[in-house]
Amino acid sequence: MTIKSHLTKIICTFSFLALIANQQLDTKAENQLREIPRDTIAQAQGTNIPFDVCFYSDTFVRPKPTEQINLIRKEFSHRINRSDTDAKLLKDGRWKSDILTFSEYQGASGSQDLDLFTGLLYTKRNNQSLAVGLSECSGIFSAGNTMRPNPRTQVFLFKYILKQIRLERSGYVFIVEPVKTGLQILHFRKARQHLASTMPLPIKVIDVSGNRLAQCGDVYFCELLLKK
Repeated sequence: MTIKSHLTKIICTFSFLALIANQQLDTKAENQLREIPRDTIAQAQGTNIPFDVCFYSDTFVRPKPTEQINLIRKEFSHRINRSDTDAKLLKDGRWKSDILTFSEYQGASGSQDLDLFTGLLYTKRNNQSLAVGLSECSGIFSAGNTMRPNPRTQVFLFKYILKQIRLERSGYVFIVEPVKTGLQILHFRKARQHLASTMPLPIKVIDVSGNRLAQCGDVYFCELLLKK
């Protein structure tokens, strides 16, 4: 009985030590993965940059121009100049653009203006599930705002879907596909050389057939109206 008891204790001891060793290896491997910047896979020119879609609705449509103007005039006249005409408000880049990019969180007030002037606010008031999804997306982006420069860029696509982002010598290339209705919001991490550079890195937008649709000189803030 004594020999059997000792053997049992020895086996248990070795099993416990093996478990500790495996846990240490798992922890080490996890830490090594965390230490690798996500954008290292996109350092070579002409390679893909991964992105996370945080919101997508294939039914989203902006309100009618009259609905948009009525909302601004009735409830948010303090956000515009008294001399602003309806035509001027409808020429606002946030309202007209097919793609918007932001490299820095706009803050609470800026985010409210973004919702208002893009037409999101009108739709959010009439669709609670959409409102929840948009709020979550904004929270994810603002969480990374503590770093300077913010390594994340937020992209809004109205009636387009982003299929791919490529890093080339000339900057970022967005490959998009048009859809009849919809809103896609996504985030991507800037390439390492972009974060290390003081020079602006432009965005070029092309369709899946390679046709150039638009270009913006700086990722920091872009209002892109695409060629139809």
